[in-house]
This record gives sequence, C-alpha cells and structure tokens, in this order.
Amino acid sequence: MPMKRKFLMQSAFVALGIIALAIAAARLQYVDLNQTRKAGLRSQMEMAMSVVEGFARRAESGELDQAAAQAAALDALASMQASGGVDYFFVTDQEPRMLMHPSRPDLIGKPIADVLSPDGKRIFPEFVRVAGEGGGFVDYTWAKAGKDSPQPKITYAALYAPWDWVIGTGVYVDDTRLQALKFTGIMTLAGGLLVLLNMAIGWAIGGAVLDSVGRALKAVLGVSRGDLEVRTGEHGADEVGQMLKATDEMVQMLKRFSQETRLMIAQHAGQDISHRMPEDFPGVYGELAVGINTMMFEHLDAITDAIDVLRCYADGDLSRDARRLPGTRATLHESMDAAKASLLAINAEIRRLATAAAAGDLAARGDETAFRHDFRAMVQGLNAMMATSDRNLSQLSALLGAIATGDLTVRMEGDFHGV
Repeated sequence: MPMKRKFLMQSAFVALGIIALAIAAARLQYVDLNQTRKAGLRSQMEMAMSVVEGFARRAESGELDQAAAQAAALDALASMQASGGVDYFFVTDQEPRMLMHPSRPDLIGKPIADVLSPDGKRIFPEFVRVAGEGGGFVDYTWAKAGKDSPQPKITYAALYAPWDWVIGTGVYVDDTRLQALKFTGIMTLAGGLLVLLNMAIGWAIGGAVLDSVGRALKAVLGVSRGDLEVRTGEHGADEVGQMLKATDEMVQMLKRFSQETRLMIAQHAGQDISHRMPEDFPGVYGELAVGINTMMFEHLDAITDAIDVLRCYADGDLSRDARRLPGTRATLHESMDAAKASLLAINAEIRRLATAAAAGDLAARGDETAFRHDFRAMVQGLNAMMATSDRNLSQLSALLGAIATGDLTVRMEGDFHGV
C-alpha cells in the first residue's frame, strides 16, 4: 500500500476517533444532566415526605384529626411550586383517584386510571406501580405552560403507605435535551475543527515525509540503474533528513568507488600497471578495494615472476622453475614447465651431437621425431650438417690417402661451399 494512502487512512481514523469522542462526550453530558435532574427529584420527594410525615405526627398526637392533617398536608404540597408553577407536587391514592393537582383542579376527586398523556401512556397507574415498588421514575409528555405542544417530562413517584398516598413530582427535560443538543453542537464544532487541524497537520507532516522518502527512493532507483549523479537535495536534521543525508553519502561513496575502479582500469590498460586502488573506503567498500588490489597484483606478480624465469631461459639458465600457482592459474607454470622441458630436451640433443662430433663420430644423428616445429628444424639442420661433414671428410680422407701413395690423379667430386 502506498505511504500516501496510509497517511490518509491514519488521518481518517483519527478523524473518526475525534467524532466518536465528541458524540460520546455529548451523550455522557446528556446522561449526566438526566441523572442530576433525577437526583433533584429524589431530594424534592424526600422533602415532601418530610412535610407529610410532619402532619401525620400531629394527627397521631391528637393535635389535628386525620382529615384535617391530610387537608393541611395537601395544601402544603400544593403550595410547594417552583419555576412559575412548572415544577409542582401532585397526590393520588392507589385506585388511582386524584387527591391534589395544582395545575389540573378539574381532575381532583375523579378516577384517573384512564387518563392518557399526550404520547398515549396511562401514566397514573404507572405512578402507582413504581411507587408500590419503592419509588421510581416514569417518562412521558405533558402540557407545559408557555409551550404550544406537550414537552417531555420525568416524574418521580413514591408511596406514603400510612395514608395510602402516591406522591409525585416531575421535571420537564426539554431544556435538558436542548442543553444536550447545544453541547453536542459545540462538541461537533470542536471535533470538526480538531479533524480539520489533524488533517492539516497530517497533510503537512505526511507531505514532508512523502517528499523526502520520494527523493530517497528516486536516488536509490537511480543507483540501481547505475546513475551515480543523482542527489536527494536539501535535507533537515530529523530522522528523514538523516536518511536523505545517508543516501547522498552512499551515492558519493559508490561514485568515488566507481571512479577509482575506472582509473585503475585505465592505468593498467596504459603504462602504469603498478597503480593500486585506495583502500581507505569504509566497511565493505574497503574490503572490496583490498580484494581487487589483491586479485590484480596476485596475477601481476605471477606474470612478473614468469617473465623473470623466461629471461633466465633466454640467457640459457634453465635451472629455475616457474612459481607454483593454485587452481586454474596452474596453467601458467605448467606451460613454463613444458617450455623448460623442451629447451632441456633440445639442449641435451645438441650436446649429444656435439659430443659425438668432437669424438669423430660424424655418423651420429639427432632424433627428429622427438621435436616439433623450429626445434625439429634445428635437429634436421644439425643432422644435415653432420651428414655433409661426414661425407666430405670421407672424400677428403680418401683423397689424402691417394696422395700419400703418390696417386696425384685422384679428384674430389661434389658441390662444396665455403672453406
């Protein structure tokens, strides 16, 4: 996968993470507001229960009869309103029948089991149920002063068992939802800005990294094609800049190594076969330079030694042997050994013929079949010389013998040259 796509995917994941965090924060804020409202309702219910219990104790003490105490308790609860009458208490029995409702006096004394909330719930039986379970919350919609349509509301209902009362108090949560929506909007805006900032920073950093990596890749591809003139350009002091610098240094090292190699080839092709590559290259480059020098001068030393031996052979000194060489280079000393053997053989043959001639044995002949090319011609020439000398000396001996007997008529016949 191209690095550009990886950077884009990373930015996308970060953006999704920021959006998810914004949504989660908004949700948590909404839940926290609801929990705060519910905690407030419980506190208000505890206060209402304290008021009712106070009147119940007065009835038990005989200060008030129970009917008067209950009426006083209902009046007290009816007066406990807040937010301009929006927040209030109501009381029913478990039938349920409305006993007190400050904003719906038309329901007082009437059965309310079939009363529906605007969203279609039988809320009063539900209040009785949750109250009997130890108190609980009921969600529904209800008319709100100043609003044209019913608004969402949460009511907490609890049972005061001695009087068989279900007491409820609620709070509208439309403002809670509004606050949550505002907070969600703020978080969404902040998240969007963070996403844009992340994308801008990611684009800048990713662009810089991709540019540097692209230049390094271009240089490496150039080197792989044998182009040592490539450069990475400007680079900073960070890790990517160090990579570009190292790439340039590698290219320069390869270029110098290539130049020194070409110089060595040119020198050895010219007049200076003693030229060596510098061995101050670092690491494996130095090892390569040492290896090239060793290889070249191993061959040159072998050739130089062979030349010295050949010079000795040219001077007639056949006592030296060529240096022994390993592997396929043994061909050189094997050829030198063969040349020496041929020279020794022709030398021995010449000495044998010379010794025979010195001893007066002109009938001796060299073995022409033992030699080839010029060496065979040399033996053939020596054999011809020995044959001519033998024939001429035989005629001369016969002539001298005849003269010694006084026969001066004898003549030598033949084609004679020189002395």
